[in-house]
Amino acid sequence: MAAIHSIKVLEKCQVSPPAASMEKKSLQLTFFDVMYLYYRCPSRIFFYEFPHPITLFMESIIPNLKNSLSLTLQHFYFLAGNLMWVPPTTEPEIRFVSGDSVSFTIAESTDNFSDLCGDHPRDESQFDPLIPQLPSLFDSNVVPLLALQVTFFPNSGFSIGITSSHVVSDGRSLCHFIRSWATACRLGGDSSACSELLPFYERTVIDDPEGYLKTILLKEMENYTSKMTSNISDDSQPSFEVPTESIVVRATFVVSRVKIDQLKQWILARHGKNENQIVPLSSLRLSAFVVTCAITWVCLIKAGVIVDSPGKEMEHFLFSVDCRDRLRNPPVPATYFGNCVALGFADAKKTDLEGDNAIVVAAKMIADAVKRMEYGVLRDAERWISDLSSRLPEGFVTVTGSPKFGVYEMDFGWGKPKKFEMLRMGEGQISLFDSRDGEGAVEVGLALPKAKMEAFTTFFADYLKLCNS
Repeated sequence: MAAIHSIKVLEKCQVSPPAASMEKKSLQLTFFDVMYLYYRCPSRIFFYEFPHPITLFMESIIPNLKNSLSLTLQHFYFLAGNLMWVPPTTEPEIRFVSGDSVSFTIAESTDNFSDLCGDHPRDESQFDPLIPQLPSLFDSNVVPLLALQVTFFPNSGFSIGITSSHVVSDGRSLCHFIRSWATACRLGGDSSACSELLPFYERTVIDDPEGYLKTILLKEMENYTSKMTSNISDDSQPSFEVPTESIVVRATFVVSRVKIDQLKQWILARHGKNENQIVPLSSLRLSAFVVTCAITWVCLIKAGVIVDSPGKEMEHFLFSVDCRDRLRNPPVPATYFGNCVALGFADAKKTDLEGDNAIVVAAKMIADAVKRMEYGVLRDAERWISDLSSRLPEGFVTVTGSPKFGVYEMDFGWGKPKKFEMLRMGEGQISLFDSRDGEGAVEVGLALPKAKMEAFTTFFADYLKLCNS
């Protein structure tokens, strides 16, 4: 039986940039953006401690959040706009006109705030009432790009739920907006502190002569979506995610800096003993990202999360790489607002990821894939979607987020977050962010059916112990 959650909507409103501060603006999509036209809108939620009654919440926090949001939107105005597309007569574009706004919901919940902020397995459905919904291009030709919900937990705290279209921004850009909003709120509505880090919208820095890549990727996305939609009756779904069972639990696994270093040393030691080295020891770059993803990938496979089809020979891992620091001609500013990530693939034999050296193999494959990106981050970009689609039958693991986003630095004036969660993830998807514990630790977020979560937890703990032996 599904859990019953008590939540009461107190107010629904719209927040706009300051009146008459903006004129009509339009933003063309790049080849980075069109890949996400039919992507399910991701949601994020921040939890903050606030042990006070609702009167103080409504009189202090809500006005500050609304005012600072309005001031921040005068710089991030496209988030208040809409994605517009009427195929085949027009190209998709993002458009802002005076009066456009962001949906802002205020609610109250009687759910257990401390439980929601935990790392232990919790019913995923607990989080659903705390995040706003956004329509997709399956619903309309004109769709909003951002929705917000602030939920109060009496005498405990509050949450800020954020749902955004992936078409308008990648994770780095959205965190840029959230950090700017938090800064303006913390400073009592003064957005001048963010003036040196204003979003950069100019699309000419994304080199795509005559729209070559955009045309190819848009067509491939349409073909893929059409194929998936036509198979809806066969329990397929129009997304790149591994289908998730209906009842799942959510858990967070914190990997400390000490454990990360131990994993690196353990992998290097085991790698050095392997006579058939796939990657020379001297060139194996074991970052926190590589080793954390390696252990998570292997444990998901061992826990039976990934599709195990008859005759399956390979396992696949999908990751994204920020291109802002890698595109040189022309250079892309760090404050570029939009999508600017390339897709990377690590592939390994199924039998290799089931053996004693599974984590060593996984780490080598991921490290090698990351290294290949250094020699041309846009190499084979025209095949990103087809390469992704070809791996669907065997299933794959994807990772979203980055410890570099600094989600635990988002202080709106009432302290740093008690907990951050990336929501609406499929079984084969993991989130990877910085940790509230700081000091180089990372948080791995998962949403799995209970039995698979228990199996994953056991394998994960066993491997962490093994690397310390």
